[in-house]
Amino acid sequence: MVVPEQQPKTAPIPVRKGNKGTTGSGRDSYRVTKRKASPTDSTSSSALSALLAAQGQQQIAKGTSKSPSPTPSSGSSTGQAKFLIVTPSTINAHAQSQSINPNLPSNPFECFEALRPSQRGRKGPLATDTKQSALQVRRKGACFCCHARKVKCDMERPCRNCVKLTHQVPQAVCWQFPDFMPVLFPDFIRRHFRKEEITQFIETNVSSFTLDGVERPCTVELFSGLGLSARLQIKAKFFTPRSLSADVLQHYHLQTGHNTVDLQARGSAPIGLDIKAATGAQREELKRKIKEYIASIVAEPNYASLVTSNLRHTDIPRKILSIIHAYAHKTDSSIVKRALSIYAMHFVLTRHLCLTPTSISSLAGLLPPLDPTNPWVTPRLLNRQLKALIDDILTREMQLLFESFSKSLKPKLRKEWAPCLAAFLVLCLFMESVETAADNFVISDNEISLRNGERPTLKRGFALRVNREIEQLPFRQFGIMFHMVYQTYSREVSQKSFNPLDDGWQDDAVKVEDKLLGREEEEMVRGLRGLMSLEDYDAWSELDFLTADPILPNVEEHPYPRDVGFNYTGRLVAKFLLSFQQEKYIIGESP
Repeated sequence: MVVPEQQPKTAPIPVRKGNKGTTGSGRDSYRVTKRKASPTDSTSSSALSALLAAQGQQQIAKGTSKSPSPTPSSGSSTGQAKFLIVTPSTINAHAQSQSINPNLPSNPFECFEALRPSQRGRKGPLATDTKQSALQVRRKGACFCCHARKVKCDMERPCRNCVKLTHQVPQAVCWQFPDFMPVLFPDFIRRHFRKEEITQFIETNVSSFTLDGVERPCTVELFSGLGLSARLQIKAKFFTPRSLSADVLQHYHLQTGHNTVDLQARGSAPIGLDIKAATGAQREELKRKIKEYIASIVAEPNYASLVTSNLRHTDIPRKILSIIHAYAHKTDSSIVKRALSIYAMHFVLTRHLCLTPTSISSLAGLLPPLDPTNPWVTPRLLNRQLKALIDDILTREMQLLFESFSKSLKPKLRKEWAPCLAAFLVLCLFMESVETAADNFVISDNEISLRNGERPTLKRGFALRVNREIEQLPFRQFGIMFHMVYQTYSREVSQKSFNPLDDGWQDDAVKVEDKLLGREEEEMVRGLRGLMSLEDYDAWSELDFLTADPILPNVEEHPYPRDVGFNYTGRLVAKFLLSFQQEKYIIGESP
């Protein structure tokens, strides 16, 4: 008989009483009757169980245990009955003895219910509404806050666990990585990369991909700026425009000067891709060449200096990129290299792909007359077609980067701290570039409209709202979650802080294989600490200045020709770095 672990006071307790039968063996035989437990039985039950458990173990050890029976065995030499009361205590005691000595016989009273006297988890089927909700959460995925903290999520946004979290961290927001994509890739900037928009642009401006009725295929070599050795070779065709004043034969170039910008109208080469004649294989070949071109830019020894050459008022982005580029080269970290590729792709998108001097010389007879004061020749149609492919690749690479972040941060492994930190620092610089590009796009579009005597179609306030969203959702929320995952600000003894960028932090591991940071990671940390050190007050004060909200007054409706890059460059990356010293830089000042 199995007695439950928590026995009610009315539970039957076996009591031995002498049989008042007529047989001669009546004084030696017994029968089992039942009575209700008295209040005093509850105190003696545990002692009785312990005593019987000890007796049971002695019998098992001697190999003399027998099946229990309410009546005595007929072969008993002593004439006394032997029976065993089975309780959870006796079962557990027997299980412990078996773990010590596996040769002991199995407990004949053990069963599945006895091994699990108390059932855990759900009892019975799920309710229909609960089942549907769980299915939807599995399809959509949990928010990253619940994903990282390994707690239950739901379909509501914000979810219930994130609502509870906001009582401790009011700045936290319930989010998933896919929520970042529309914020980081504003539609008003990318609209002209859509397939239907490019098709409409060609139909409006291009008569045919021939010159005088004859196809003129060509191989052009493109580059993205001075100093870059990377080249992109593309097979394209000359085309005949519908008119000499067609929009496709001119483009605007935003030249950055000292604290100012200059928007210049320039001619364009009539070269493009005949997308109607292109096949899927040719499109994939173009993507392969573009990826090789981006990889060549990332592999440039002076990568950091080349992609930040137009940033004049601060060296912070160049210094950070230089440190991280060296770290990626030494460790071959996939997540850091992907982040550097993303930054390089955005660099290419915000510059014109120009013909190299070699290509200009080889195509001299087919190109329109060149402006001797302008060494840059850009095929506008080819530019837009190639950048549409780069935009597709960039979007996919960003999705893969977010997947890498999710996989690396969920286990909270401290060895993933350095690569995730490096990748997010590059992502901060990318977000600054997106903010600058969004503002410049609106300003340039309005300036062109004013020059043409037209009414501007966009208001600068729209771009400023987009930039505030970039700072609030991708930057601030990811930064807060990064610090929560690695408990940067933890002051509890049970939750030790992990913050290698803190001047007082030390790796206590004695053995090299037990160290949380390798040699390359330590070099990167030392380089970043040098930018944050209070001992070098000039460097630290520059970071602190860049975190201002805003860095410069930013209220003009049309600030042209002021360089609005001053308002964004270095701001987010400075905030994130200094947040390892004081949480106010990312969470905000305490009220």
